[in-house]
Amino acid sequence: MPIVRSGPLAAWAAAFFAGRVSIDQAADAVSGTDAPHQVGGLPAFDFELVPLREALVAWRRGGSTVRLVLPVAGDVRGVPGPAAFRSAALEHGEAVVGSGLGVVPDVIEYAPSSAPTTVLWQAFAAEPVPADFVSVADAQFDLTTAIRESATALSAADVAGWIDDITEALQDARHAGERLNLPPGFPPRAVALLAQAERLQAVLDVAFSDPTGGAIDRTGIAARTSTLRPLATAVRRARIAGYNAEARD
Repeated sequence: MPIVRSGPLAAWAAAFFAGRVSIDQAADAVSGTDAPHQVGGLPAFDFELVPLREALVAWRRGGSTVRLVLPVAGDVRGVPGPAAFRSAALEHGEAVVGSGLGVVPDVIEYAPSSAPTTVLWQAFAAEPVPADFVSVADAQFDLTTAIRESATALSAADVAGWIDDITEALQDARHAGERLNLPPGFPPRAVALLAQAERLQAVLDVAFSDPTGGAIDRTGIAARTSTLRPLATAVRRARIAGYNAEARD
C-alpha cells in the first residue's frame, strides 16, 4: 500500500517543536526503515543534498509549525504558492509546508530488491499557509457520515460484491491502521482517527485498483466510482486533520 510520508514528518516535527523528542529522534523516526532521508534545494546549503534534520532546523528558526497538505486535482485547499511548489505538491499528492519552506517527497522503491527505499525531499520557497483548519472532531463526523452513505449507495447500486473477490488484499488493508508512525504523546482522538483513515485509504487503494469491481455494466461502474469519491475525500480530510492535530499557528 502507498505510504504518505508527509504525514509522519508533520507529526514528528510538531513533537520536536514541543520538546517531546529530539531533532535526531524526529528525523530517524520519519526515515524509519528507509535509507536516511535527504533534502535538496535549501538555499543555505547551496542547494546540495543535506540530512532531513536541516529542514526541521529551518522550520524551527521560522517560528511556526508545519502542516501536511494532500492536494488532488480540483482541491488544493491549504496549499500555498508559488506555482512551483503548488505544482510539485499536486504532482506527488502530498507535501509539508511552514515558515516559508515547503518540501515534497520523491520516493524511489527498489522492489523486489532488498535495498531500502530512498526518499529525497525537494525544498521550495513557500508563501504563508492559507487557512484550512479541519478539527479532528469534524473530520471524524464527516468520515462516519461518508462511510454510511457510501455503503448505502453501493448496496443500492448492487455493486458491493467486489469485496468478495479481493479478500487477501483487503486483509492486508485492514492492518494499515496498525502501522501508524506517530510520536509519543500524540492526541489519542487523532490517533484513533488516523487508524481508521489509513485502513479506509488502504481499502480505497484496493477498490480503485479494480476499475469494475462488482459492477457488470458502464452504469454500475460509474455509480461505484461516483459513490466512492466522497468517501475518498472524507478519508483525505481525516488524514489532514489527524496528522495536523498538533499544528499551531
